[in-house]
Amino acid sequence: MKLYYLGPIGTFSHMAALKYKQNEIEEYIPKSNLYEVVKAIETDPQNIAIAPIENSIEGTINIIADSLTEQKIHVIDELHLDISFSLYVKKGTKLKDINEVVSIAPAINQTSKFIKNHNFTYRYSDSTVQSLDEIDDHTAAIAPIGLEETNNEIIALHQHIEDYPHNTTRFLVLSAQEKPVKKATDSILLITPDQDKPGLLASILNTFALFNINLSWIESRPLKTQLGMYHFFVQADCSADDVEMKKVITILKTLEFNVKVLGNFDKHI
Repeated sequence: MKLYYLGPIGTFSHMAALKYKQNEIEEYIPKSNLYEVVKAIETDPQNIAIAPIENSIEGTINIIADSLTEQKIHVIDELHLDISFSLYVKKGTKLKDINEVVSIAPAINQTSKFIKNHNFTYRYSDSTVQSLDEIDDHTAAIAPIGLEETNNEIIALHQHIEDYPHNTTRFLVLSAQEKPVKKATDSILLITPDQDKPGLLASILNTFALFNINLSWIESRPLKTQLGMYHFFVQADCSADDVEMKKVITILKTLEFNVKVLGNFDKHI
């Protein structure tokens, strides 16, 4: 089986890909952006992809959330990866020589305190690993910890520069085909109201609470049809096939919500 991920080698997505069911993956294929990662399984439906959906500091990765609503893909698993960053410079460079840092937007945001404390300016790159190519006498890169072990031209001037110590990214494993499971631990639903009215979110949450179903993820995204209209994502700590969940779905449909099961899987974090 092939696994598509956001490359190049050394990114957090690559680390997550290597962590996922190594004995089942025959080939790892990098893509240059997250949009291409998701599109890859539409044109190659026999294989799968892995993409970040949420970071404990930064929140939801919107491009992936939107892809779940716009494309015919299914969530078949979930994986968590601890995230730590280093500040990389050319050998011989000192901190006082640096006035700019380069990385992807989420990495910049997750290390914003470190950047502000040192009065660095910043700009964005296509990936954390590619930012290493932009290092010069006055420019540093923010990238995953440990990359100096495979690159003799750089050193990690500072390690663990993320704003908060418990920094974790949640990745979803995606497929163009639904994968049946004997007993799912989690399910992800997309809940879309037919019209805007008072108490929309409350009615959703109260229905899950009525059946004592815990939600581990709640997110809203614009419908992109008019201002103020939203989809709601919820991830429940139970299978979509459970009796209680089926009752929840039935009630929500009665309340004039469109409900789509985006994923039903046995989570391996």
